[in-house]
Amino acid sequence: MGAGQSTEYAGSSPEELSYVLADRFATTCFTPLELTHFKDNFFSRAANQGGLRYWNEKILSDFLGIPDGSYSSAHQHPLDAGPVVFRMVSYLGAFPFQNTLAPSVLNFEAMVKVVVLLTERYGRVLRRGRKDRIKLLFGSLADVGRKQPVHAPDQDTQKGNEEPAAQEAEAAAVQSHAPGFSIDAPVNDEYDEDEDDDLALAALESLDAIEVFKHDHRVDRTVYETRISVDTLRRLLMLLLVIAPLKPLESVKIYTSDLDAERMEAIKKEADSILAAFSQEEHDGGISYRSFARTIYSSLTYLFDPLTPLFEHLLFSKNLDLSQKRKRGAVAEEENGEKAEETPSPVLVTLPGSFESSILNSTLTSHLSFFLPSTSSSLNLFRSGVRLHPVFSTTAHGSSLTSFSHHVLTWQSATLLILQGAPANSSGNDLVTLGAYIPQTWKSSSSHSTASNQGSDSLPCLFQLSPSHLLLPGNPSPSIQKQCNTPAAYFSNHSGIAIGCQIPPPSRSHHAHPTPHGAGSLLIDVNLETAEFHAAPIGKEGVFLPPGTASPEDTPTKTRLDLYTLEIWGIVPDPELAASTDPSSTAVEMQRAKWDFESREAERRRNINLKAGAGDSAQESARWLLETAGIIGDQGQHSGGSV
Repeated sequence: MGAGQSTEYAGSSPEELSYVLADRFATTCFTPLELTHFKDNFFSRAANQGGLRYWNEKILSDFLGIPDGSYSSAHQHPLDAGPVVFRMVSYLGAFPFQNTLAPSVLNFEAMVKVVVLLTERYGRVLRRGRKDRIKLLFGSLADVGRKQPVHAPDQDTQKGNEEPAAQEAEAAAVQSHAPGFSIDAPVNDEYDEDEDDDLALAALESLDAIEVFKHDHRVDRTVYETRISVDTLRRLLMLLLVIAPLKPLESVKIYTSDLDAERMEAIKKEADSILAAFSQEEHDGGISYRSFARTIYSSLTYLFDPLTPLFEHLLFSKNLDLSQKRKRGAVAEEENGEKAEETPSPVLVTLPGSFESSILNSTLTSHLSFFLPSTSSSLNLFRSGVRLHPVFSTTAHGSSLTSFSHHVLTWQSATLLILQGAPANSSGNDLVTLGAYIPQTWKSSSSHSTASNQGSDSLPCLFQLSPSHLLLPGNPSPSIQKQCNTPAAYFSNHSGIAIGCQIPPPSRSHHAHPTPHGAGSLLIDVNLETAEFHAAPIGKEGVFLPPGTASPEDTPTKTRLDLYTLEIWGIVPDPELAASTDPSSTAVEMQRAKWDFESREAERRRNINLKAGAGDSAQESARWLLETAGIIGDQGQHSGGSV
């Protein structure tokens, strides 16, 4: 990065600098083996026209396994996400000169930059990569009010001198770039002039090409004035919901095949719930950059994570020797009469237990993975390898807080509470799905022992999944965490379950009920039949903070539900990793041992005769024993538990 390099790239065109940058990306962000695989994948499939090697939409969709209705011979695939992904890739391939060069012809250099940006390998060469990546993703999806790229006169002269065959190939590649799905009149948003462009500047500063970038930036700065059409984002969301569990090198077809009408309807409804998280007033003209960035940052942090394993497929080629040996070995096994290994089924995030969920399905679990933290890890639900173990369900265990305490108090790790119901006094069939992530263990309020605080490095959160996505994050303020009268979660046989509520001090004369506190809370009655969800746009004194997408002009909401199903799921670290260390010490094995012990104790206590042949003191002692065990309801102030 010295003076020699400054002279070398001074006066270079955007096309020349883009080529040099791609070369630097390839050598810095890929291992030699990854680069070898990448080259084999690209050149073995690239179209060749006039010496120009490039990928078009069909090649890209076929290689990644992305459904593309345009090329279906029988009927259009219900996802039809190929055009959206191709739009994104054609834009990212022009980085950092999207305003001048996009949409880009997908030659080798363009695809190098695409893979670096979408597999999150940019951290080795770019600063503030993850934050500024959102800007790039927005620009790659924006299709409402986009202006045509403006080329400088010298660039137009250069293009006129290109070989006719190369011009024809470029035109073919650009023509396959899908136009906007819902083109409307441009609607300009306010743009923050103070926003820097660290991502692009960091990419070019080592090339001493800042002035070239600034010229490109002055030519067309309208990427932040454009919008993403709702139809475009819906198509991408549906794809992300389907492939959210995708692992590196795993076939996409495992998740995209056999999508029947019922599953597709569930996927579309979930995508619409997520779409509703973006500012409603933006929908008629598309989604603005401000709305897009604010929503992703505050409540859908992991939304684009599935793109990483999807594009990592380009870094592994089946044509190389190692794969060929495996294939020859598989053929030999078939010739010897042994059955070839079948395509593995996707690993389920839920573990087997005492019940099957009436709420969780693959689509809803994918939705959870877009924002739900996994204990103290910064990875999403699927990438961290955690599993959900059944702990309590009203369908399986009944609507009793006694049963609730028996199952939940003995679980020794973080939990996920999730419920479903219909709005009270509503004639509609639309269900409301709510939930809360509780990183601490539940403990009895009458216990004086120190409870395990596994997962306490992460914060709780309260959320709504349908009919619209809403996330109320946990308050990181130390003073909130120390308030003993405002626990993240609490329950009592006298008042029910309270999430994020203020708990009144105990009294022998009367039983006061928890009250909503701060920006969000959830109350469930003692019979587990009704729930009340509170959300406010302001309030920083409670367990939960306001939604990141809220504005002070919004009004507080209160949703009262007739509760259909309530479930508690235990958060279990990667079972395979835990079992490899000590199978007897996994969270699931410990939990089963506790439940077995509790069952034996409950059976023994049922044989205690409270009436026959027992005095008052013996009867009181026996009752106290049963209350402590959670077998019968308590009568004193020490009822329920908290977190």
